[in-house]
Amino acid sequence: MDTLTHAASAAYAAGQKYAGPPVRMIVLAGRHPRETDALAQRFGMSHKCLIPLAGRPLVAHVLQTAAIHPAIESLAICVEPEAFEGLFDVLSQLPGRGIAKLVEARENLVDSVLAAAHGWEGPLLVTTADHALLTPASIDAMIAALDTSDAAFAMAPRDAVLAVHPQHAHPFLEFSDGAYASCNLYAAADPEALRAVEVFRGGGRFAGNALGVLRAFGFINLVMLRLRANSLTAATERVSRRIGQRLQPVLMLDGSQALDVDDSHTHAAAETLLAERSAPPHPTVYRTQHRS
Repeated sequence: MDTLTHAASAAYAAGQKYAGPPVRMIVLAGRHPRETDALAQRFGMSHKCLIPLAGRPLVAHVLQTAAIHPAIESLAICVEPEAFEGLFDVLSQLPGRGIAKLVEARENLVDSVLAAAHGWEGPLLVTTADHALLTPASIDAMIAALDTSDAAFAMAPRDAVLAVHPQHAHPFLEFSDGAYASCNLYAAADPEALRAVEVFRGGGRFAGNALGVLRAFGFINLVMLRLRANSLTAATERVSRRIGQRLQPVLMLDGSQALDVDDSHTHAAAETLLAERSAPPHPTVYRTQHRS
């Protein structure tokens, strides 16, 4: 029977202590060396991570969520040196617990992750600067998945994604049990488990990248993926056997976790969802029934 780890409500409520090993969060904030970011240009910024979103720099939202989580004791932000000054201002506004450092981005995603993990021996989480809607519950679920796996990756079902963002433009990965979107959130039990990121050395998402899937999954797995012959869990088990690591998908039922801020539409959607989160709940109105 297929099983998936589901993201639930935040496990660590206010005042509750985290008893597990400390975690480093790696936030990838660099820009593509051969592409121009239209959203950064629109706001007159060198890097998308510094554009304003809901009154704060984009990257500040994911950093704030990570900084206040009791499991995160180290932050490593990977970005080009010309963005360091702007990020210093962001970091100065974060809560004082834990440590944060800026790491120079490398030419590709894998080398950037490995550079940001250098010197850390414990569990790692990896996400992107445009993951402004990251929640504590998602962090909880990823850390919990490492109890039974070497590495984990977050996926959201298509229905959940479209419920919060009907204009979602990124392609979905089709499996026999449904379609899923990547949430750009990954976990590794330790730096050795980061071998799994070699899957992404040629680029980012698998959808539409047959060569990347072929290198990572092998020819048979590629064919089965194309034919939708495997469920998400079964496909992950096949990849786990191929790379010699226990990988685990973590299912995010909150579709906002698949929303990256990468164009005007997603920027507006993220602002709306952030506003809804911060809005006070509507008071319950009770009607008094008078007896005659």
